[in-house]
Amino acid sequence: MVEGVAHSGGRPSHEAAEELDRTVIDVATTEFMSRGYAATSVERIAKVIGCSKATIYRRYPSKKELFRAVVHVRCQGMVAILQDGPETMPDPMDAIKDMLRRFLDFLLVPETVETYRILIMDCQQFASITADLDAAIEPLHQRMNMLLGKVLGWPDTPRNRAEISLMEMSLRGLVTGWPLHQMLSGHTPFANEDEKHRFFEASWNVLESAVRQRIASGPPA
Repeated sequence: MVEGVAHSGGRPSHEAAEELDRTVIDVATTEFMSRGYAATSVERIAKVIGCSKATIYRRYPSKKELFRAVVHVRCQGMVAILQDGPETMPDPMDAIKDMLRRFLDFLLVPETVETYRILIMDCQQFASITADLDAAIEPLHQRMNMLLGKVLGWPDTPRNRAEISLMEMSLRGLVTGWPLHQMLSGHTPFANEDEKHRFFEASWNVLESAVRQRIASGPPA
């Protein structure tokens, strides 16, 4: 039984119910990430917690819905990236750099990597959950697009917005693509924090140079 989860019978208090909700998500996250989706059972999660399967099914009608809730919690962590820092920075390039650095850190968390791995392994089964993840990431794209638009100084037209969106995806991939691919492949991309810092700064220099070139060339004709 997980420490702190007690069962004395009767209707649980609001506080006890909230604590149990958190415990279910925490244990489910650990089980899904360590065992994978297929090898994880609601029965196993209930056993680790020390509750009945019915207790979990009252909250989540299926294993898939429980996994959806786990992904939702990971998404909340991603959204938190948007809440501190960038808006207090007067230079939009500084804000972009800060956001990308924190986004890279978030992507390299083992739970995040394993979530991506599970979704990729059976993308058809998890299509709706993947859509939830995409929707959760959308504010990050919008913020990056807004900041990049400020840096470029282009007129706000549909064509320019589309071009900025393509640039944002390309530039973000420059920083995050290789490390995430390494993690998904079972490799450790960086031996230590210093190595990760050097990679980020090198990627940022390339990104910054690309943005300067687009400023010089101007918006699409």
